[in-house]
Amino acid sequence: MLYMGRVEYAAAALVARRWTRPAQKALYRSITFRFYGKLESPGQQLVETLKRYSHLRGLVRQISIQAASTFHELNWMDMFLENSLQNFTYIYCSRGAFSPALLQKDAIHTVPHLTLYGPMDGARLQACFELPLMHTLELYLCGWDPKMASDQTVDASRALDLKHLFVHVECICAPIVNSILAALAHQLRSLHIHVSPGAKLDSKGSWVEDFLGHIRRGANLTRVAVSGFPESHAALATRDMATLMEVSDHPPKERPQRVQPFLNIIAQQSALEHLGCVEGLYTEELFRRLPRTMRALDFYVDDEKFECESALLNVLGRIEEDRLSLRRVTFFAAEKRRALFGAIEAACKENGVLFVFSPVVDSLKNPPTRYSLM
Repeated sequence: MLYMGRVEYAAAALVARRWTRPAQKALYRSITFRFYGKLESPGQQLVETLKRYSHLRGLVRQISIQAASTFHELNWMDMFLENSLQNFTYIYCSRGAFSPALLQKDAIHTVPHLTLYGPMDGARLQACFELPLMHTLELYLCGWDPKMASDQTVDASRALDLKHLFVHVECICAPIVNSILAALAHQLRSLHIHVSPGAKLDSKGSWVEDFLGHIRRGANLTRVAVSGFPESHAALATRDMATLMEVSDHPPKERPQRVQPFLNIIAQQSALEHLGCVEGLYTEELFRRLPRTMRALDFYVDDEKFECESALLNVLGRIEEDRLSLRRVTFFAAEKRRALFGAIEAACKENGVLFVFSPVVDSLKNPPTRYSLM
């Protein structure tokens, strides 16, 4: 640069000018703010920059805010106009860090994709369904009191465009899931339920029957996924034995009842094209009755053996003969389990099916990667 002439400097300046706009679009498209007591200095500087330059504000499409335990008014969010954001994510640690008033700000109230990850209650949950243009909603629903969740009702009459729902729950039979589906099942196109690591797959009352009833009403559902690494068969057997051997002055506890493999039934849904399965919620029956419309299957495997290997191999072997639509098989598992799926990978290659192995680091602690609901 020290030896460049006037012509070279002019050319360099022209390149810099032409690259400025594309670079700004890439840099400002998605921004993240972190609050730990107060907005960190770089974040505050960014806010001031956005306030000063309106053309930069217009480039922002996604905002993610990570808060600690105190709700911040976030008045600076008022500088973003309605319909300007595509995605808003709010991650918080306590109920006190989230106020429903936040969702009434113009840019957030009109956002198509909302993600809330933190403790939730009835008022906060209902506020999520007041966004009229939202088509994708992701919610963290752990920590709900079961009795409160059973009594919870949801009014989704304003969320008419909501088509894609992702929920993270502590156990598969969480009552709050059915409370939400009672209001939304008829309009959903995709439903994704993620269970916490080691979650119990116990059956509770009529949850399964109610859940299947909601799914049957979902005539437009093309994708249903249950993901995660719940309690294994061995862990259930150990817990069952501990219950039987428990000695006390109190009546013995009721033995835990494993939830029925309801994914076998859901797979028969007429419009379904994509199914995500966790261990314990399906059997070989799923493969014997796999409909022709099924295009993608996902499996979350944490055991040392994939029990349904032969059944899946049979499906792969008759794709052409039965004119099945299956085009992708994905396994989420720890890297050390990759060798388990060698025969399946070979069968996929032979029959024109895409095989995907998605390694999960320490599956008992980290949620698996999942496909974007967008």
